[in-house]
Amino acid sequence: MSFIFISYSRQDQAYVSLLTQALESHHLPVWLDDRIDYGTRWPRVIQDHLEQCQVFVVVMSPRSEESHWVQCELSLALELKKPIFPLLLEGRRWLSVAAIQAVDVADGKLPPARFFNTLQPYFPASSSTAKSLPIQDVVEESISPKSTSVGWVLPAPSSWTLPNLPVVPIKQNLTPDIEEDDLSSEKGVDYRKLRNLLKAGQWRESDLETARRMLEAMGRKEDDWIRAEELLIFPCKDLKTIDALWVKYSDGKWGFTVQRRIYVECGAKLDGKYPGDKVWHEYCRRMGWQKGNSYVSYSDLTFDPKNSLPGELPSRELLVLGLRGRDRRCINPSLVSRLSTCNL
Repeated sequence: MSFIFISYSRQDQAYVSLLTQALESHHLPVWLDDRIDYGTRWPRVIQDHLEQCQVFVVVMSPRSEESHWVQCELSLALELKKPIFPLLLEGRRWLSVAAIQAVDVADGKLPPARFFNTLQPYFPASSSTAKSLPIQDVVEESISPKSTSVGWVLPAPSSWTLPNLPVVPIKQNLTPDIEEDDLSSEKGVDYRKLRNLLKAGQWRESDLETARRMLEAMGRKEDDWIRAEELLIFPCKDLKTIDALWVKYSDGKWGFTVQRRIYVECGAKLDGKYPGDKVWHEYCRRMGWQKGNSYVSYSDLTFDPKNSLPGELPSRELLVLGLRGRDRRCINPSLVSRLSTCNL
């Protein structure tokens, strides 16, 4: 099946939801990464769909310019020589697509009718279907003023002709239904607050909420602590939920699975054991948890997607969850090892 692949930052999801409705009202099929079934491996599914798509649309904004996932998707689309249609929502034009004319959609406006018409030939199956236009284009094209020597004159209302439009439900709230996130828990933990904090980009508060919910999942109180060896039996469903939320709303920059990838790149084994000082300190420096020979204090972490390193969050201090001494260094090895036994 042919479709349009939309690459975007999660922080621009409200606009992308509106864009998707407009494309589908023109009978143009769309695929978004929010339609990935929970539990599947995101990079593989995204790559498969990118390779299969007919058209690649990228929504450009400062958020998507900083998104690791968006830049990876764009690079692959360029490599595969996919037809690329940039939409400039906010900020500057990107050098990587400078040779391609971008459509200005500033202030959240939809692309003009010619944009949708340009996409139609890529989907022959939809060519026999009556074309429809976004609401603002219907108005512009149906009541376009006629120039006269004395100014602009609108035709009489009775002479206006509107095209046949499919009935498209109008959503009052353009924010996608965030209940689409799988918030499953083996222990009855409510992850809605964590999801909402992450969605709002409140990273420090999300970090603290992560620690509280992890304690709850292990049957502990907020002022309690978890031993490193206990993380080897942390509930898989809860670990999957927490990690998926962090990865999704940070555009792939943060999360436990991101930390595991870096951990392995530093030469560590996923056996739950302390990897040795050399590997551990390299890992901490890669994460931004250590500078030189000193650990960075929690208050000095950036909590800023633009300036922090991949994997910085959830933070080392919160993974400690009150531990001291050598267990302090074993907490993360135990956690990343648990990811593997949970098949994450």
